[in-house]
Amino acid sequence: MLARALALPVGVLLAYVVAGLFGFAGPWLLIGVVVISLAALVWGGAHIRAPDAAEVDRRIEAASGLRHRPLAALADAPVTGGAMGAQIWQIHKARALRAVSGARAGWPAPFAAARDPFSLRALLLLLLATGLVVNGADVPARLGAAFAVPAWPFAGPAVNAWITPPAYTGLAPVLLGPGGEVHVLSGSSLSVIVDGSNDAIRLGGKELSETRLGGESRRADAVITASGVLSIGPWWHRLARWRIVAVPPSAPVITLGPVQVSQNGLGLSWRAADDYGLSALAASLRPLGYPEALPEGAALPAATGSGGAILETLDSPYGGIAVGVKLRATNLAGLSTITPPQTVTLPQPRLTDQTAIVLSIIRQNLALTPEQSPAISRQMMQVAAAPPSAISYAADAQLAGLAAALRIQAASVPDSVARLLVLIRQIEAGPDFEPAQALAKANQDLLQALARGAPDSAKLQQLLQRVQQALAQHLAALRPAMAAGAQAQNFDPSALDQMAERIAADEQAGRVQQAQAELQALAQALQALQNAQPMTKQEAAQAQAAAQAQSALAQLMQNQAALRDQTAQGLAKAAQQGGLQASLDGIRKNLSDAGISGLPGLSEAARNMADATAALTRQNGPGAQSAQGAAIANMQRAMAALQQSEQQSLAISGGGQAPDQVLDGASPDGDGQDSSLPGLNMRGNDPADAIEQQIIRMDSDPALPAATHQYLHRLLTPDP
Repeated sequence: MLARALALPVGVLLAYVVAGLFGFAGPWLLIGVVVISLAALVWGGAHIRAPDAAEVDRRIEAASGLRHRPLAALADAPVTGGAMGAQIWQIHKARALRAVSGARAGWPAPFAAARDPFSLRALLLLLLATGLVVNGADVPARLGAAFAVPAWPFAGPAVNAWITPPAYTGLAPVLLGPGGEVHVLSGSSLSVIVDGSNDAIRLGGKELSETRLGGESRRADAVITASGVLSIGPWWHRLARWRIVAVPPSAPVITLGPVQVSQNGLGLSWRAADDYGLSALAASLRPLGYPEALPEGAALPAATGSGGAILETLDSPYGGIAVGVKLRATNLAGLSTITPPQTVTLPQPRLTDQTAIVLSIIRQNLALTPEQSPAISRQMMQVAAAPPSAISYAADAQLAGLAAALRIQAASVPDSVARLLVLIRQIEAGPDFEPAQALAKANQDLLQALARGAPDSAKLQQLLQRVQQALAQHLAALRPAMAAGAQAQNFDPSALDQMAERIAADEQAGRVQQAQAELQALAQALQALQNAQPMTKQEAAQAQAAAQAQSALAQLMQNQAALRDQTAQGLAKAAQQGGLQASLDGIRKNLSDAGISGLPGLSEAARNMADATAALTRQNGPGAQSAQGAAIANMQRAMAALQQSEQQSLAISGGGQAPDQVLDGASPDGDGQDSSLPGLNMRGNDPADAIEQQIIRMDSDPALPAATHQYLHRLLTPDP
């Protein structure tokens, strides 16, 4: 009877549990379910009736499988007496006692099939099992939300909770709604304020520390690092409950395009993507096969989207060897992504001084194998004791001091590699090293002052005077080399004054765009002056041959024009045209001997003259005139090309590349003597032999890396 009374209330509650597992429960629905269940329980309880003794006996007999009602037989008495009847009754009673000795009450039998003909109880159990399997780990959260008490219509405790995303996202705080599941970035800040309640605030099962704001108002703050449940109050008095899902930030996505190799460096192109932006982007170079090699690289613009840059590698110690190029992108969350390496061979430095070349090899060895610094320091000391070329005493002393410092570990390997680069530049530049540095500093100061706005007259004159003084020292340092090569371009420093004053005047007048354009032109002019280089002997010979060719071509064009007039009058002879063609052939030979070949127009002019000679032989005047006119036009093309070549070969240029020097044994002072050590590279000695012997001695060292041996072999192998 009790089971029958409980069947309906339990069924209603079980149906509500199923609804809660599938998200259809709610606080007010819970109240309705409780009311219905209580009503069903009361109704069922009212119909409960205690069974009488006979009904109890029948239940025991049915559960025990007893036949003929043995319990009733035990309670009976014989109607008639007699000895025979009494004996028979005792036998019957003993048999009944043996039958009931194994009697049992049995399990309750509510007879559910009779009251549930459609087997709805099985459907309810099936739905319950399905809900448990589908929700898995979320079952406690679902049931907790289903049995949460409702907020009553009168004033009660108030809860305000919000999530503040990490600062790098730039997103505003998000106020949490009433319950549910919230996805947030790891590292977000959680803030909760509760008014009118002392219930604990828990996150992930741990109670948060609170700050009393006044009265019954409290605040709790935490940083979300993992997923968990945020709850306020116990389950029977739940004020609020959220399931917080912490989502870790993702790393940036970056791809590196094909690396382009040029004489000055590497052309890089990439594409980067991140939800919130990058904090750093850097390129790194690492030689292949040298795990201890010093890293090389540079910072790049840290921006998402497509990008590109030229990575200058002229100062890298790894010129001429294969390196792996990688990009590393770091986002604002601190996560990094590294691209797969691309293998390229860096361009070799353009050096002409023998000592600078040897030091470049030593510098590469030191960067590749820093663990061999003691042995490399001994090589540096040997070069300082006997430099292959004439270097200044200051450079020689610096090299010896650096070798000693590296030997006793007073100088680190990276610092030694950097100082070797300065020494190589100083030795390669010769006496112009310090003046060139001073000119670069003066140029930079002038450009920065003009970029910040028009300076006053006194400040402008002071900056211009510094530039002129540095320029004079720079050109003076180059003058011996210029005298040994070819004449230098005359430069009027007053042009700088006029340009700078015009920029200042335009800025004061508000002509900003014009001032910016003039400032860019001034920067190019100053860069050109800073990169001033003397002509080599070969360049001087080419310039002289070009000038002579221009004069000869001008005269030849006049003679060709005069012969064309005679052809029109019918007076020209084939021999005259042949003589002009011979003159043109002589000009072409002189240019070829000076190393100038492929000049546009000369070959075409020679063919035109040959056609004119043939036409005059056939007495074809119009054909000869046409060929002669074409010859004049092609010689004009050659003249224009020579003039353009002459402008590009001036001593002061903006190319920034030093021309190849001719090794003639002259020292930077122009006296042909070694200023550091006597007896080496004296006049009459061949400097090529000295550098070759030095390279051979270095190549014999078995401790050198394989890449360095290959580089030395290329130096010793003559070009085909």
